[in-house]
Amino acid sequence: MGICCQINLLKPPNIAFAPGEVVSGVIKYAVHDSMEFEKITTSLKGSGQLSIRVKSSQRNRDTTYTAKESYVDIDHIVRDEKFQVPVGCYEIKFNFQIPENVPSSLSYTKNFNQYTVRCRIKYYIRIKFERPGWFAFTKHFRKEINVESGITPNLLMEPVIYGEWKNLMRLFSRKNAIVSIKASIMNSVIPAGGTVFVNYEIKNDSNVVIKSIETKLVEMFTFKANGHKEVKAYEDVHDTDSKTGSINCDMIEHMPLELTVPMGRFSLQNSKLVARDYLVRIIAELPMPHRNVVLDIPIQVGRFPQGAVLGTENVGEPIACAMTYDDPPPSYWEVMGEAAKGDGFDDDCDDHSFKKGEKS
Repeated sequence: MGICCQINLLKPPNIAFAPGEVVSGVIKYAVHDSMEFEKITTSLKGSGQLSIRVKSSQRNRDTTYTAKESYVDIDHIVRDEKFQVPVGCYEIKFNFQIPENVPSSLSYTKNFNQYTVRCRIKYYIRIKFERPGWFAFTKHFRKEINVESGITPNLLMEPVIYGEWKNLMRLFSRKNAIVSIKASIMNSVIPAGGTVFVNYEIKNDSNVVIKSIETKLVEMFTFKANGHKEVKAYEDVHDTDSKTGSINCDMIEHMPLELTVPMGRFSLQNSKLVARDYLVRIIAELPMPHRNVVLDIPIQVGRFPQGAVLGTENVGEPIACAMTYDDPPPSYWEVMGEAAKGDGFDDDCDDHSFKKGEKS
């Protein structure tokens, strides 16, 4: 089929959309040969897919668990009757409102422990051309958009105290040997790019010297596929790690901590498949054979969702114009990609890589 498409979003492509916001723009498509259409549909789609492959000690016995969910599925029928389209260029305007309480866009692939996890949350504008006849194939073109959701606070926005301790084994003595961490966080809900303020106390009531105190920000993903327990993945956030010196026996150290969250890091909510959270981790490093004392302080990172909801209007009209490829395109014009079967993000395509209970 001799069709090509371009899309003009009325927003720079590197700027994320927010829930409740309107995605507006124009789709320009060129028909190189006169042809008959049966239906043209523009859409806003958004869905999530999760695949967890669990490795087995037995050969060819790995199992894959999957889950899917839909966040937005809006269709606007531009025309739904047979009509002939002459050679030329046509434009269709679109306005779609992103629903409230949808998760942020996500692309995640990682191997850890016995798991291989693939998770995607994707939103896109699509145009679909349907032609009459048994041997006339439907064509899809789509442009992905980035969505960044705010957070709904479920942690306290006031000082909270956390604590962790470990009783070390002390030979030939009945006296307890305890290493403890006590920390007070001023606010557990942090704006994107903001700073975490923590005051913590390390008490070394033991006969073992604490080698160092390490603090860092940790990103934690929680995945939930059908038929399998939750899987958690942890990763240190770069450029947030710091260490202090040793703490002798029978000593108490009080230390403040100011930890700035790097831009682009934010919590992910509103999905049953995946959650992304953050922890401030304080580690009292002990010599062998003792295990370290670790205190995790949960925080939420992001922005508050906007309350304003704008109206929407879907408009479509063909125009008689010529598409010239030699001229530089207008600002924010991009070529739309034709959807390939099997990519898993089209309601008319099957993704064979996400089969429940798949054996390999």
